[in-house]
Amino acid sequence: MRRGTLLTALAALSLLSAQAARAASSSEIAAETARLVQEQGHVANFWWLPPEYWILAAKELELTDSEQATVAKVFRDYTIIAALDADVTEKKAANMATIAEVVKHAKFTRGGETLEVLREVNPEVSKLVPTLVYLLRSSMGQLGGGMRLLPLSNLDAKGNPVLTADSHGELVLDYRLKDDGPVHQVRWHAPLTSVVGSHKCPKGGEALEASWSYCPWHGVKIEEPAKR
Repeated sequence: MRRGTLLTALAALSLLSAQAARAASSSEIAAETARLVQEQGHVANFWWLPPEYWILAAKELELTDSEQATVAKVFRDYTIIAALDADVTEKKAANMATIAEVVKHAKFTRGGETLEVLREVNPEVSKLVPTLVYLLRSSMGQLGGGMRLLPLSNLDAKGNPVLTADSHGELVLDYRLKDDGPVHQVRWHAPLTSVVGSHKCPKGGEALEASWSYCPWHGVKIEEPAKR
């Protein structure tokens, strides 16, 4: 391995270790970011999977050091949403929406900016995603085969990541289960408690979500959460 390549890999691994240490597991991140939309006989689940999720999944699946370094480097460029849309209306088996149908019914916005689902991503991401999403997909049982992954750009004009699990931000999804159905809105707020730890109310001492700015019970401004 060339010296420059080795230094880049080591730097990426340092970032990986620092970020992965903040969350106990990828399943904790998935549990915190799970969102549900439903109508009679029709249900859709969504998960925001930030770069930190993929870093932890790579570690848990014991990918090689080189592969883990690649994950830390390339997944920062994307916001990835996992979606599972199942229609069981008058059917013996669930009818799983295709990725084209999910994209058609979804509208993403971040900071007022509309985000388009990308048709192409870094080849390294395409190569690693099927392996890395195994843990989440397998937790869905037979329905896991219907999980669709929607990649969104996560870079600003200067090439820096916009939305991560340990920085302040919001992602909004407006979703229709049917072409002519009502719009259901779900939101994700960062930072994630599973990654940076909980806030602590300065007055009552209660543990609060990391994305909250004020204690809902005491109405006082919350101190920044301590990094894990």
